Amino acid sequence: MKRVEKNRLTGPNKTHIPIRTCISCGTKRDKKELIRLVLDVQGSVVRDGNLKGNGRGAYVCPRKSCWENLEKDKRLMKAFRKTIPIAINQGHIVTRME
Repeated sequence: MKRVEKNRLTGPNKTHIPIRTCISCGTKRDKKELIRLVLDVQGSVVRDGNLKGNGRGAYVCPRKSCWENLEKDKRLMKAFRKTIPIAINQGHIVTRME
């Protein structure tokens, strides 16, 4: 029986590009195009600048409308699997918004 390998990337020009979904608008984009958010020790949402912070992360588009919708519909609470409201630490989330 011949074994078939699926999604195997070979060759010098083929690389895997991680795709993530914005928790606000649902748009799927390259991981590097989105902003990763994590919870800090105090339970506030902060930007994960190096994209390698510990714990569960959530991704958001750099668009202003996505940032405005974060607190609506408890999107952050769902993304971080929390039952209490989550505060956004604006001092640590400095980014350009489209």
